[in-house]
Amino acid sequence: MRCIAAPIFDAYGDPIAGLSISGPTFRTPQNATHEIGEIVSRPAHEVSRMLGGKVLSKV
Repeated sequence: MRCIAAPIFDAYGDPIAGLSISGPTFRTPQNATHEIGEIVSRPAHEVSRMLGGKVLSKV
């Protein structure tokens, strides 16, 4: 199993939750983790903004 996650931030830039995707390693190969991480980060950043959060890091 492999899990790739991205934080969801509050208005102070503190992580308050996370968004993740999990799957067997043959469907989430090590060489695809960066690409999958970018895909997971986009909606996590969107949720942060919707909640008034401050995203401190960029994908």
